[in-house]
Amino acid sequence: MNLIVFDLEWNIGYQTRTFEYHGVEQTLRGEIIQIGAVKINEQAQVLDTFRINLKPRIFRKLQHHIAKVTGLTQQDLDGGVPIKEGLRRFVQWAGEDAAFAEWGLDDVPVLKQNLYLVGLDDTWPREWYDIQRLFLREYPRQEGEGMTLESVVERLGLPMDRPFHDALADALYTVDVCTRLDLEQGLAAYPTEANQLREALCSDPEAEYLDFRHFTGFLDKEGFRTQEEVQNIHCPLCEEKLSPAEIWLKRGNTGYYTLTACPQNHQWLVRIKLMRRDGLHWSVGRCLEKPTQQSLARWEEQKKKYLIRLQKAAEKAEKEKSGNQ
Repeated sequence: MNLIVFDLEWNIGYQTRTFEYHGVEQTLRGEIIQIGAVKINEQAQVLDTFRINLKPRIFRKLQHHIAKVTGLTQQDLDGGVPIKEGLRRFVQWAGEDAAFAEWGLDDVPVLKQNLYLVGLDDTWPREWYDIQRLFLREYPRQEGEGMTLESVVERLGLPMDRPFHDALADALYTVDVCTRLDLEQGLAAYPTEANQLREALCSDPEAEYLDFRHFTGFLDKEGFRTQEEVQNIHCPLCEEKLSPAEIWLKRGNTGYYTLTACPQNHQWLVRIKLMRRDGLHWSVGRCLEKPTQQSLARWEEQKKKYLIRLQKAAEKAEKEKSGNQ
């Protein structure tokens, strides 16, 4: 298998821009202005390289912070290959069945959004890996250690004779890191999206988790609340349908949970974890957790605090409404 290790530099505006994706408003993460990529084999040997500067269509003025970090100039953007043509060249060079890898997981979502906006196939690439995850598998992070590409290259004692924040240079640095890994084994053991969601959901070694499910293809982050396939949950003991509480409490930015009960009064906590790896579609992980006295008490306490916050927000809104009349 040949692997495309790549890096993107992208421009952003001074104001947030959105676009419509199949009827759902999405926030544009950035517009690509430079692509650097390296084609390698499973021994991390370089087979070919690719580099191109792109001329953006939306964020045409180079943002000052981007200029400072990348060293790119407005002239570089103006003289770049028009973004649709540049992306088409990249797709042709990489190949339709290419597997991708990057340091972190920031670039694939930007790539897919940009492909959609110029009318190219946003389902490509279909397979990609986070080299940072492979690195941590072999080099567990120690307290105080940074995880930027530059800090890891320095930690490994690799040559630092190329400028960082140049797309091709960063892709080559990522390949350098790959030479210190068992890349073939790491790729073979790389967890699927479902397994990543399961790992995030079922993280407490003392809890009892059941009935993990994986759902894909949602455009709306809140869609899990109304999707029948996600909400159709049955009690593991009696197989009757579980009825969720009226509210879902949040856990972080992409986690939710609620208390459910069946007609036989068996109670279960339902946990939800969302993931949007491609920048366009949400995937949902769902599992049941057998409640304990402690977890039920925690649920009641957090639910009470949540309802108080809702009440205060409603009172504030009513007060502002009255003041404007």
